[in-house]
Amino acid sequence: MLIFIILLFIVSLYKCKPISNGIFYEDYCSISQTKSINGIFIILILLSHTFARVSTSCGVLDDIYFPFRTFLGQFVVVPFLFYSGYGIMESIRKKESYIKSFPKQRFLKLFIQFAIITVIYIIFNLLIGRDYSITQIILSFIGLTSIGNGGWYMFSIFVFYVAVTIWFNVFKKNKIMAASMVAVCLVVLTVVEMFLDFPTYYYNTTIFLAVGMFFSLLKDTFNKIVMKNNVIWILVLMISLAGFISCKGLISKTVVFYPIWCGLGLLMLLCITMKIKIENKVLSWCGQNVFYIFTLQGIPQILFTKFLSNNYLIYFLVIISTILISALAGCLFNKVDNYILRKREKDYV
Repeated sequence: MLIFIILLFIVSLYKCKPISNGIFYEDYCSISQTKSINGIFIILILLSHTFARVSTSCGVLDDIYFPFRTFLGQFVVVPFLFYSGYGIMESIRKKESYIKSFPKQRFLKLFIQFAIITVIYIIFNLLIGRDYSITQIILSFIGLTSIGNGGWYMFSIFVFYVAVTIWFNVFKKNKIMAASMVAVCLVVLTVVEMFLDFPTYYYNTTIFLAVGMFFSLLKDTFNKIVMKNNVIWILVLMISLAGFISCKGLISKTVVFYPIWCGLGLLMLLCITMKIKIENKVLSWCGQNVFYIFTLQGIPQILFTKFLSNNYLIYFLVIISTILISALAGCLFNKVDNYILRKREKDYV
């Protein structure tokens, strides 16, 4: 698996544009930049989940990769959550009509796509002889349980979307109050999931959806502080890097430490992207198709680990097939969306 990590690093360096001399990329949270960053992290997740499904180590290269994977843990999903919250708040701030169309254009659209993918998983699991209870299958449609379809992540997103729809309609003129209530909802969700003894990955990073929203509101102030000069930027980078490395051992003490540790890693990532622009078509495509890769990766992972024993063959086939079925799903869903859009325009005319 270490070979694939090295390849990912090489790909990330392609068309990488560092900048110096007291200059910063002020568009470090632009769509093009965040797509590439999300592309890096979705590939890390794909590799991590595939590695977790194989039964045995492939040798020294897998043994070296294991502590790297263990260290990153749930941090690999933090950029998706953060940039999702940030992007939604940016859209709310810039488009007055955005929140009105949000339930249909974002929430309903995502739910329908996820429901279709879940049906595919149900059929797939039946074909290969994997049994699930009726309750587990029903709850998998909203992500409360998983049949391989990335349930926990989707459940967090659905709750977040409901909270955004409610509170940004209640507090139409007060975005800070609306974002605060969304954050409260996510904290309550965390407490409830802890009380019900959900797996920790259901709740230990969810708050970063709200963090992304607040960052959108406070970004100008943040930039003025960190981008004042190279000395301050280096100081913030070094503190976040040192904290991210040294605080890892504290996350087992209490659930509060996990988001703090992830926050230090996120701060480090933001500082890096202020000085290094990562934009290439491969990573950008992966970042644009995070939803399909994340939800569909389970199918080839389950299939190939069930019938094959060579780890590297499994790794290779899972990566290739996940990309292919994600591209196919994206193409089909986009065609359906375009058809519906054309039909609406025709009916309107």
